[in-house]
Amino acid sequence: MTISPSEKQQMIRAAVSWLGGLTAIVIFWIGLRIVMVFDSYFPPDFQHGFLAGRQSYFRTSVYGAGFYLHIIGAPIALLSGLTQFSRGLLRWSPGLHRLLGRTYAFSVLFAAAPGGLVIGLRTFAGPSAAVCFVVMSLLVSLSTVLAWRAALQRRFTSHRRWMTRSYLLMASAILLRLIDPALRDAGVPDTLSYQWSVWLSWVPSLVLFELLEHWRAASKTRQ
Repeated sequence: MTISPSEKQQMIRAAVSWLGGLTAIVIFWIGLRIVMVFDSYFPPDFQHGFLAGRQSYFRTSVYGAGFYLHIIGAPIALLSGLTQFSRGLLRWSPGLHRLLGRTYAFSVLFAAAPGGLVIGLRTFAGPSAAVCFVVMSLLVSLSTVLAWRAALQRRFTSHRRWMTRSYLLMASAILLRLIDPALRDAGVPDTLSYQWSVWLSWVPSLVLFELLEHWRAASKTRQ
């Protein structure tokens, strides 16, 4: 049976919609799990969990402020940014789309990214992980600024591309929580597992996105 080009396009759109819905569920579920441990951060619990052993510098440096900026800004960015990929929302309420877009941009630029930079420099996993967090913070900030600028200039194709890059970097927090436990279960030592995971949580995603964008551009050129 021969499939027409229009039918093929419909199948691709259906697959993308299904995958997007599944991705949204995973992001929401892990985001909820992240928020559920907030009771150990207010007030900070230095005996267990992420803050264990950080009491000596938590309040005497910018670490504490960076930590709270990050843990508050990142969930807001993940949830508000997820809505930006809904074409239905864009058609139904462009104003709400813009409001949520601004919410995403502000939460990234003034909370999640600078906070992540501060706490990333104190990572237990050594220079490799610290460099990764610095690069991520700079890239997500740059991508967000360029996405915002493109939207203001009504260059919506460019806006979509930069917004996607920005969100892939933010979603590294989700992938990190999937990759790291998987590597540890496979027998990789804890520190090494984390070092690998922080890079694997965003580099392959961005590379795949750039390859897909290149393929799309090449396909349009051939038409």
